[in-house]
Amino acid sequence: MTDADKITGLIAAMLSESHGIAAVQRDDVVDLPDLALRVKVDPPIWHQDGRLVQLPVAIGDPSWSALAWDQAVGVAGEDAHPLAQALMAWVHHVLPLFIALRDPDNPLAGAVYRMGATDAAGNPAELLAAPVMMRMFGEPGPSFQQVLADDPPSLLVAERLLGEVRLAGQPLWLSTLSGMAGGEAVREVTVNNTAATDDFPGFDAALDWGAASGTVKSWVVLHGHG
Repeated sequence: MTDADKITGLIAAMLSESHGIAAVQRDDVVDLPDLALRVKVDPPIWHQDGRLVQLPVAIGDPSWSALAWDQAVGVAGEDAHPLAQALMAWVHHVLPLFIALRDPDNPLAGAVYRMGATDAAGNPAELLAAPVMMRMFGEPGPSFQQVLADDPPSLLVAERLLGEVRLAGQPLWLSTLSGMAGGEAVREVTVNNTAATDDFPGFDAALDWGAASGTVKSWVVLHGHG
């Protein structure tokens, strides 16, 4: 059994045993038939002699043109094994968005922020935002936490997209990553699995990292509503 198969086994067991969601594992895939969703896991990618791992994991409706992929990250030296960290980061910060699409009243969707909106064609839409995932070392600027609470970078990207696209059929998903490492800024915007950082200059300009280093990552899903 591969690492990917083991991880999908853990996901299936967690959803079925702890959350009452029907989950059927087939090797590196977990089908959620009652929600018309599928989870797929690729082999983990290890870096820095096993100190850091990227876990490619995707979720979506099999009828969509693609699943929504994330590169969940785990780091040695924290409370849990890096692979367990990466998996739980995905479970808490990506999975709930897609559960919320299909079963808004499910307890797993309880942490999702919802906002009614309109798309570029004036059609009703809904914005779903997952809790922000943050790794922080040192002391950020005094406005940092307030900016994340009131106007996180992912919402700025999402609001601009709502003004530019017509939502029809499958939803649109995006993630933003902002970070500071060794005094160098790290920025990444991904829209429907495609790198789009250059299309959103200054999306995280309001974040004052101060003397801190670390990363802030968040996911948003936009879908036609009504």
